[in-house]
Amino acid sequence: MTDKAKLSAPDARRVLIVEDDPSARRSLLLLLTGRGFDAVAHSGVAPALADAEDRPPACLVTDYRLGDGDGINLLATLRRRGWLGPAILISAFGSSDLKQCADDAGFAEIFDKPMREHALVDAVGRLTSREIGSPDLRRDS
Repeated sequence: MTDKAKLSAPDARRVLIVEDDPSARRSLLLLLTGRGFDAVAHSGVAPALADAEDRPPACLVTDYRLGDGDGINLLATLRRRGWLGPAILISAFGSSDLKQCADDAGFAEIFDKPMREHALVDAVGRLTSREIGSPDLRRDS
């Protein structure tokens, strides 16, 4: 798929998780599927992009540092491909510069690791209940 190609409409409760740490990836997957989300998890950018092409998610939950890229560039690629859904960035390296970059990139929420599980579930629930493309998807600052 080229960057100019458009992704189709997302599945309403589908959450795309991108986390390169296997135990963290499994924990996020179990957490979100246990709360009724149709979650799928990948270890890197390339498989996540391929998955999003086949079945666009309603929400992206991604770690910042990934083995084959980073979460900010992943969101930028999805945006170039026409995906308008909300995105959540998770990072163990939360600096004010990273938070500003993530905010500028369009992340609706930014969580520092370790995070409170219920806060992530609440954020995903809130963001997926809104209409995709709604201008009010960014977090209040």
